Amino acid sequence: MSTTKSLTRLFPAREENVALEGLYLQHALHRAQLQETPLVYSNFIESLDGRIAIAHPETGEKGVPAAITNPRDWRLYQELAAQADILVTSARYVRDFAAGEAQDALPLSDDPAYEDLHEWRRAQGLPPQPAVVVLSASLDLPLEVLCEQLDRPVYVATGAQADPERIRMLQAAGTKVLIAGEGRKVDGWALIEALRAEGFCCIYSVAGTGVLETLVTAGAINRLYLTQVHRLLGGASYHTLLEGSLLDPPVDFVLNALYYDQGDETCCSQFFSVYDALK
Repeated sequence: MSTTKSLTRLFPAREENVALEGLYLQHALHRAQLQETPLVYSNFIESLDGRIAIAHPETGEKGVPAAITNPRDWRLYQELAAQADILVTSARYVRDFAAGEAQDALPLSDDPAYEDLHEWRRAQGLPPQPAVVVLSASLDLPLEVLCEQLDRPVYVATGAQADPERIRMLQAAGTKVLIAGEGRKVDGWALIEALRAEGFCCIYSVAGTGVLETLVTAGAINRLYLTQVHRLLGGASYHTLLEGSLLDPPVDFVLNALYYDQGDETCCSQFFSVYDALK
C-alpha cells in the first residue's frame, strides 16, 4: 500500500487530495518547548471492533494484529516519533526486544523510506534519535539492551519503593533512574514532571494500554492519535484501548482532525483521527 496516495480530510473542513506524507509533521509537535507544560501524546491502531492487540494462536502472547498493520499508518507513526524529544515505553518492550520478539525496533526507523524524517530532525536541530524512558516497577531489565542496543539516551522511571540494589545496578551501568511516584509503580504526573526537569518537552508514549492508563488516570495525556482500520477481527482474547477499572470521572476528548483513507487492493479503508484531551 503506497504512502503517496492522498487522503480526504473530513474535519475540521472537508478537503480532497491531502498528502499523507508530512500530514502529522504539520502539527509541529516539536514546538512544545514554547508551551508552559510538556506536550504528551500517544497513538494506537485498532480494528473496527476495537481490537488493538489479539492473542497469538500458538503462544497466547498479545500483539498488534497483522490484519490491520499497514505502511500508511506506519508512516504516520514514524512522523510522530520524528518530532519527539523522548519516547515512553514499557519494561515488557525491552524484554521482548532482548528476546527478539518485539514488533519492531523503536523509532525513528533506519529504513531508507524514512530518510526524509532523519533529514527533518537534522534541519530542526534535533538529536539523531529521540531519547527513551522505560517504565518499570520491578527493574528486571536486560542491561545489555539498555546500554548497548537502543542507540540513544536511556532513562528508567520507577517508584520510590523500588529495589534500591537494582537501582544501583542500573546507575552503575550508565542508565539514569528517575523516581516518579511514591510506591513501586510510576505515577503518570510525577513521570511528566521528572521528564520536564530533564529538559524534555515533547513526550511520545509508544507503549501499550497499561502505560496509556497510567497517563490518562493522572490527567497527563494531551493528545491521542487513533487509526481505525475498517475491518472486523473478532476473537475472544484481545486488548482494547483501555482496560481495568472504570475512570472516575471519565476523561473527555474533543476531535481535532479526521482523515479518510480510501484504501486499495492491498488494504481496506481507514480513518486517521486526532483527539485533544479536555482539561
